[in-house]
Amino acid sequence: MTTHTIAERALANIISQHYDLGEVWIPKTLQRVHQRRHQKFVIETDKGFFLVKTYRNDPEVLDSLRFQHRLSAHLDKHGLPVARIQPSFTGAKIVEMADWAFELQEFIEGNAMRVTGRNLMNCATALGSFHKICRDFPCPDRDARMWRFSEVPREIFSKLYDRARSQGDPKIIDDHCNNIALFLRESTNELDWDARNQFETGLIHGDWHSGNLIFQKERLMAIIDLEFAGDGCYLEDLAYALSNLCVRTCTEEDKLEQRVDILLDHYQRYRSLSPSEEKALYYAVGIKHVVTVCYQCIQQEGLVAGYTASQWMGILDTQTQWLTLRAHAIKKGW
Repeated sequence: MTTHTIAERALANIISQHYDLGEVWIPKTLQRVHQRRHQKFVIETDKGFFLVKTYRNDPEVLDSLRFQHRLSAHLDKHGLPVARIQPSFTGAKIVEMADWAFELQEFIEGNAMRVTGRNLMNCATALGSFHKICRDFPCPDRDARMWRFSEVPREIFSKLYDRARSQGDPKIIDDHCNNIALFLRESTNELDWDARNQFETGLIHGDWHSGNLIFQKERLMAIIDLEFAGDGCYLEDLAYALSNLCVRTCTEEDKLEQRVDILLDHYQRYRSLSPSEEKALYYAVGIKHVVTVCYQCIQQEGLVAGYTASQWMGILDTQTQWLTLRAHAIKKGW
């Protein structure tokens, strides 16, 4: 027999009071997602299933949420799939209580993006379209050129290296580390302040990875989690997409080349890369990728995507060498 907390029953009553949804059942905590910034529930009603997201009733938090709602509506208007926001009886999209607030989103059935050729095409088309239709969309201020992927913090890379050395042959790990370090040094030089000043900026998603792209088979059903959207370098979104969707754990040269070419070809049907972006792209991908692996190794106590830290040093060595070759080919005009 299922038991419900007082808080869950109270939330169901509050939703009934503020929304025209007919009968409302007790919400269930969404188990497969992070609950760091706010709690998420799924609730069944006579009018379908909805995702309930709760927030602190804080002016800065709610201003950010209102921007996300405006952006979601803009994407929906231009044909990009989103989880639509359900208005309350009063038409409000945020219901504010004493010290907390919540929203109801359309619950989208589906799964995180699985990497296939067709899915990469759909994902790249969506990202290119996102950048094109949001080019002049008003967005929150931030220093767009202080992007997150210009260098790998020494401290977090050292933690990956130390853990890897404790697991594997120190001589082999040192060789991998030296090769990766050469790539990181070259990348830092290529992504210096002067280079970043040449990159085109505008509204970006800020968190473009497979978990934020909901698919049913090979159909993109929704682009979710807009909370990191704002002014930024387009290259930041593109680097994140290539790192997460094309590189990730892959070390096969043919497969890396095929995936990257599919994503770039379909993205550039909507927005072409500038010469400065083309020159910097593979360095940005490598920086983002190494940063992600390092952070996840710390968070997940050493095992990332099924690989240990010592295995990751070998994987990153192979991947960064491939990225170096691609970057050098562009410089030489190949």
